[in-house]
Amino acid sequence: MSKAFTKEDSGGDEVLLPPRPRSASGEKRHITPEGYRALQEELAALTDPASRRALQLAAILEEVQVVTTEIPDEEHVYFGAWVTLEDEEGEETTYRIVGPDEADVKEGRLSVESPLARALIGKEVGESIQFERPRGAIEYTIVQVSYRPPVS
Repeated sequence: MSKAFTKEDSGGDEVLLPPRPRSASGEKRHITPEGYRALQEELAALTDPASRRALQLAAILEEVQVVTTEIPDEEHVYFGAWVTLEDEEGEETTYRIVGPDEADVKEGRLSVESPLARALIGKEVGESIQFERPRGAIEYTIVQVSYRPPVS
């Protein structure tokens, strides 16, 4: 095993976590208030505060900046927005633009740093975008922007 992956001066089983990358500008990563609360709740629920996940969550909570979304306008896509897109077949999908630490595409939370979110930021209702996916290009039309959670 390479010495580059060992810690020679450690006498214990100290857990070393790599630092999480900061945004390209060197500023803190953004997170929604809901995402921040979810990470706090997950940390509080852990039974072992010295576990790898607990240390990771504590580091994340120190490195993020909560962005409270004032409703700029319900026509343009910005951080924190719920965006409903319609594809070429008329299928609609709604995503919320969130910080990378709370992103989960299966749950409809799209990282602001993802290619699709970057293509949507600043666009308005009615605009279409061409998006290149691994399986080919697709056109999406923005049909709704909201800064309030969808009613279930």
